[in-house]
Amino acid sequence: MTAESWTRTDGVMVAAAIDPAAVAEHLSAARVVARLEWYPATSHFLSVAVLADADGHVAVTRGDDVVPGPTLATMAADLDRAFDADVLVDGVPPEDRRGAHRAPGDTAGGDGAAVGTEPATADPLPTVTDDIHDARTVVLTPMHAHQAPLHATLLERAVTVLEHPVGEETRRLLVTAGPGRDLGVLGWDADAYPVLRLQVDEDDRSALLLPAPEDSETDEVEGAVVHSWAMRSRFVYGAAGPSAGSPPVGPRTGIASGDAMRELTHRLLGDADDVAAFVAAVPGADPDAVAAALAMTGPSGLAAFVAALGLPAEVTDILEGHITPDELPGSVTHPAQRLGRAAASSARLALEQHGPAMPVLEGPTSRWVARGALAGLGAVAAGIAVAALVRRGRR
Repeated sequence: MTAESWTRTDGVMVAAAIDPAAVAEHLSAARVVARLEWYPATSHFLSVAVLADADGHVAVTRGDDVVPGPTLATMAADLDRAFDADVLVDGVPPEDRRGAHRAPGDTAGGDGAAVGTEPATADPLPTVTDDIHDARTVVLTPMHAHQAPLHATLLERAVTVLEHPVGEETRRLLVTAGPGRDLGVLGWDADAYPVLRLQVDEDDRSALLLPAPEDSETDEVEGAVVHSWAMRSRFVYGAAGPSAGSPPVGPRTGIASGDAMRELTHRLLGDADDVAAFVAAVPGADPDAVAAALAMTGPSGLAAFVAALGLPAEVTDILEGHITPDELPGSVTHPAQRLGRAAASSARLALEQHGPAMPVLEGPTSRWVARGALAGLGAVAAGIAVAALVRRGRR
């Protein structure tokens, strides 16, 4: 079958502890083509991506070819039994996963629960309402600079702004550091997209791309991309399993196989779509360098990504805590103010930005025009604040 016959299907395994190497060996023994991703600090959670055809059959290897194998439900049930894990696969209802390997006439799950019912839990999962996050954050956005004072006030923290050329346009780098509400937690206005957020905290180094505003009904963003340099990845190239004692190929390792199978697996389960999305969002970004950065882990991967996007090296220094936001050359820091003052600051910045395009008037008329312009810009600033509060309410 051709590469066009297969689509990526994602799933997760949840258990008390999961060994990614053992899962890779198990899938390889079943000749399944897959990609595993996990955080070293969360051994109970493993992401599993496989290829499936239109009929829901998993891609397996046969010689040098890839052919339909077991159904997604059968694969999920097999992993469930082999690793005593809860396996959730996109498009596979829980009752299908439980019933895939059930003997005829068996109407209950392994714990005696009726088929199609979820096991009861003693307590519901806690609801997290605290949005204070200790992190260093840099956001690249075309958002107008005059909106920064309002963001600082609504987030109740200082926001540092630096203008930066991206291709033939000018965008802004918004920077925060330390405990507080994250940039974007109240949402973004339409002119802020695409939004690219780089962030480092004690657990992760990550990039989040929001190419367009969220859907007003579902609150979902079409085409959003998330990448973590703390996550580890391993490819499974079907039946060609790891030989005993073979060393891993870096943090993002694979199970050795022929070049054709490796190319197919990486093309369909790799990061090509993420690379394309990042490059499309940042004009002038180097596609090959972005791809190489996404294949790395840790501080070096994030630093390579910043360089691949054409951002200044100081961005990496801020993210890694080597310098503070106010040490960013050419930047301006806006403190949190009362909303009225923030709106006035926003109006003043907007007037300065668009001032050269305004007609030059003499006498009393000029004062009324200026006051009218300031009043209009102040109304815009107030509208931004209200819109942010409305978005906050929806969350």
